[in-house]
Amino acid sequence: MTTTMTALNSASIRHAEFVRMSIGDPATVYTFCNAAGPITVSGITFTGLGSLLSIGDTSRELKSTSVDMSIVLTGIDPAMISLILGDDVKGAVVEIWRGFLDSNNQIITSPTTQFFKRYSGIVNSVGISESWDNQLRSRVATCSVACSSMRKVLENRIAGLKTNESSWRFFYPTDASMDRTSAISNTYFDFGKAPIKTESETSRYDYGPISD
Repeated sequence: MTTTMTALNSASIRHAEFVRMSIGDPATVYTFCNAAGPITVSGITFTGLGSLLSIGDTSRELKSTSVDMSIVLTGIDPAMISLILGDDVKGAVVEIWRGFLDSNNQIITSPTTQFFKRYSGIVNSVGISESWDNQLRSRVATCSVACSSMRKVLENRIAGLKTNESSWRFFYPTDASMDRTSAISNTYFDFGKAPIKTESETSRYDYGPISD
């Protein structure tokens, strides 16, 4: 299904990327964007980080793909690095939108809200690097977050049950269907070969000729 972005018909196009990250359980939600100032969308305020926030490109294809996404936060106070490392950032849910702005740097709402979802995934890895700024005479920390798309998460998901007694009994304690799998696991079956009847089976079904 196509999405009509009426803001693209304007002679002057302003847009920003919006990120919502849910960390931990219960989830602590962080919202920020690369606009110059805070922007509120549907009651949610996204902190404006400007050029300190960098977001990787998304794949523009007709079908969904398993493309990863990168988010880079620059200019982090070194004192806050311990908070980043302390939180369970890996596995956090990440959602990214693109919003088109009017002349007041707010989301266009006419004729429809020009706010479109671009990406949904989870944090796969987190990296932190530091550099020395000669002008500021202080350290500057950069946090790089690598995200995996939900499609990739589903592709790597292990589903189903193992066909052994312990795994089956874990889900179905009273079902004995898999109790003999260990006994027949090394049994040889000659599939496709004509069945050989035993003497007892032959006598059981051999009723002799049928007379009128």
